[in-house]
Amino acid sequence: MGIMKKISILCEEEDREGLIKYINMPDLVSLTGKSAETIADNFIKAHKKMRAKRDNDAYKQLNKIHDRLQND
Repeated sequence: MGIMKKISILCEEEDREGLIKYINMPDLVSLTGKSAETIADNFIKAHKKMRAKRDNDAYKQLNKIHDRLQND
């Protein structure tokens, strides 16, 4: 399973603990300068926003991409 697919699924399920475990990689944490918890919270927050604005033209394509990612 690809990284973005797994992250998308974990965000969709709002599985914060699973997302923290999945993204808690030294490279990612050191690159962003943020904790895995903060990164996970921001991923979930952004995912919810994207889904809530599904009918907005700016978000339609992004939602289609995530729908395809999750169903592949």
